[in-house]
Amino acid sequence: MWGGREYLVFCAICGLLTVGFAAVPSAAANEPLAAGPFVDKILYSVIEGDDQQVLALQNNEIDLIGDMIDPGHLPTLSAAEDIAVASLLRNGYGYITIKCDKYPFNITAFRRAVAFATDKQAISADVWDGLSEPLDSCVPKVNPYSTEGLLGYTYYEADVEVGNQLLDAAGFADHDEDGFREAPDGSDFDVVIKVAQSSNVAIEVGAMVAQALQNLHIDAVSQPTDFYEYLTQLYFHGDYDMVFLGASFTDFDVDWLAYDYWSEYADVDYWNFPCWANATYDSYRDQLLHSVDYQEVYEAAFAMQEIWVHSSPVIVCYENMEFSAYRTDRFEGFVDDVRQGVPGWWTNYKVHLKQSEGGPFGGTFRRSNPLDVDTFNFMASSSVYTKNVVDELYDSLLRQGMEGEDMLWLAESYTAETHEDNPAVPVGHNRFVFDMVQNATWTDGTLLTAYDAAFTLNYYLDAPGNPYGTDLTEMIVAYASANYTLVIEFSTVSYWHLHTVGYKPVLPKHVFEHIPPEDWNQWNPNPPSETMVTSGPFNVSGYVPGEFVELTRNPYYFRGADVKSKPTFLTPPQDLTYQVGTIGHFVYWTPQDDNPDAYTIYQNDTAMETGNWNGSLILYSVDGLDLGVYDYRLVVNDSDGLWAEQTVRVFVVNDTVAPLIDSPVDVLYVEGEVGNSISWNATDDYPQVYVLLQNGTMSGFNIWTGGSIQINVDGLSVGVYNYTLMVIDIAGNFACDSVFVFVNSATSTTTTTTTTTNTTTTTTSTTGPSTTPPPSDGFPMDMLSLMITLGSILVIVIFVILIVRSRP
Repeated sequence: MWGGREYLVFCAICGLLTVGFAAVPSAAANEPLAAGPFVDKILYSVIEGDDQQVLALQNNEIDLIGDMIDPGHLPTLSAAEDIAVASLLRNGYGYITIKCDKYPFNITAFRRAVAFATDKQAISADVWDGLSEPLDSCVPKVNPYSTEGLLGYTYYEADVEVGNQLLDAAGFADHDEDGFREAPDGSDFDVVIKVAQSSNVAIEVGAMVAQALQNLHIDAVSQPTDFYEYLTQLYFHGDYDMVFLGASFTDFDVDWLAYDYWSEYADVDYWNFPCWANATYDSYRDQLLHSVDYQEVYEAAFAMQEIWVHSSPVIVCYENMEFSAYRTDRFEGFVDDVRQGVPGWWTNYKVHLKQSEGGPFGGTFRRSNPLDVDTFNFMASSSVYTKNVVDELYDSLLRQGMEGEDMLWLAESYTAETHEDNPAVPVGHNRFVFDMVQNATWTDGTLLTAYDAAFTLNYYLDAPGNPYGTDLTEMIVAYASANYTLVIEFSTVSYWHLHTVGYKPVLPKHVFEHIPPEDWNQWNPNPPSETMVTSGPFNVSGYVPGEFVELTRNPYYFRGADVKSKPTFLTPPQDLTYQVGTIGHFVYWTPQDDNPDAYTIYQNDTAMETGNWNGSLILYSVDGLDLGVYDYRLVVNDSDGLWAEQTVRVFVVNDTVAPLIDSPVDVLYVEGEVGNSISWNATDDYPQVYVLLQNGTMSGFNIWTGGSIQINVDGLSVGVYNYTLMVIDIAGNFACDSVFVFVNSATSTTTTTTTTTNTTTTTTSTTGPSTTPPPSDGFPMDMLSLMITLGSILVIVIFVILIVRSRP
């Protein structure tokens, strides 16, 4: 996949947005796949210019600046509340290219002398104010293939002495004593360094390289020039001495080493700008391009860089930092990935609302986009700002991970074969077999299968001028051998074929089979009025040209996080109050989840305990606290990356005041009557439990929360009953009161009176209640006996309280 490089001028101090893919040995078949997205919507607001985007971020109009920011804004943003700044080394650099086929610049000693004399440390310190790092290799330091720091020497610090020694040894001398060296053939020469007049960085770097040449006694000058004027000279290999350029790479692949500096391209337009030729360098080209073994590819890339750095056809001056800024008050989970930094794809996928905002699910994530989308046809746009949006709509077989690694995505696994691996593969061919996931769908409900993937690759290849088909010329076949098995074969062998097919967006076959390949650039979707059939984590739900694009979460995304899987709690938080200096106090939580993982307990936001959570109750001792109020917050996480929290408040007090209790009147009722009760009013600042005694025997025990305690005394047989209530607070202070209940008999007695007159005797009967004496055990206890009983019960009650406190 060559051509992954862009030549750019620095029109401002800010770095350039980089987009790319990783080059790693292989994608592990058992690699865990990330779940997402979490936000409901992404709103891309069109905001042009750094100043306006920074202002929108400060005014809480957006949550993320969707582009790298000018370092000039760093002081303001770094000091702002609720705003964070992230940085990463750019996948690119600024450099001076030298015309290597022009005498005497074709002499390696001359170019190396310039490299040694150039003070790259000073460029980073003075031109970039410390926001860049020196670089020697043509492969950026962030790239895993880079040899930076591995060659045993550097050109970082100016070493004019070594430079002069190299020139002396090569025959560069000041024969006419005019203060400048002549070429080894005795001819006069000078050096003109052309730099972009629109770039302060270019002008300052050019001046420092010119000074390095002058320190070597070479007549040199830096000349600010129209960028496109000298770019034309580079494209067509015109006459120049040295030129300042910027290089930015769109991926981490390094197969471009086989083209950008290939000797056979030294006189081919648009290639090999320095017109450099080196046979030893070329000898590793075949190994770089046509090996299928990662280690062999790495060794070839290493050797080619080693030769290149020594020969110095180009002087790389710096690899600058890039900066992004975002708000931290509502969202978290921003990803500073190695490819695009925080504004990249992974942030959209993983960012989520904070717990305090009701997260992790939901919310609208607001970000700026410096330019509007020019089309929703991703094949017809070269705009990175359009790519910011449409990348959310489609999937590919592989995806670059946060650290730059190949990550299986629509593919579950793959094999790469040659004739040596499988005799069925023709000699010189490379066959890839991908097993695809079986749960991916298009947004119209159609299954996404290997037939879609095979159709896509053939469509790209057959579509004239389609940018996704230019590197498929060596693909001879792509077909689905089964619903979820994709077979691709190339007529050549190369490690890079994996990335050629692995990172291309997969198209819906049932949609594009109605759009002829030759009309690929005529497809002009108009969402949301015309619904787009996509597969990605988001789809277009709103669009106002020049103002915004709104994307809404795809609820059926095949890697989507399960909104319903967030841990929950079976019971509400149970606050606790206890007497200072006592023991046996615990707080507890009852979280539940299908995939429990870990927990952390915080005391007033300080982590106190972390452990594995198996889904069961979590208990934590809170003994030994000083007087005060403490918040204990439990955060539980599950294996899906979801969490929940619950806070219990603990009050530690010094209670020396006994409860207050009133004295209700005694109760009198006739056996069999109902609706009889005793109601005590008891108060205390820290109530705990109450105990009820009937005739000295404990008949009730319960939690006391303060206020009224009502006891039903119906159903008693005839007699006199002593009900004593003891109320106890958390410190063991208590108060008690006794009420007598008299139950009389309902049986009637008859008294007969006989009256005699002269002629008549009259008998009269009178009926009244029984006054049967109560049983002996119904009489009130004497005070001493009562106190002994209450004391014994108090000891038992306190023991019971301690047991209760030790369990939920």
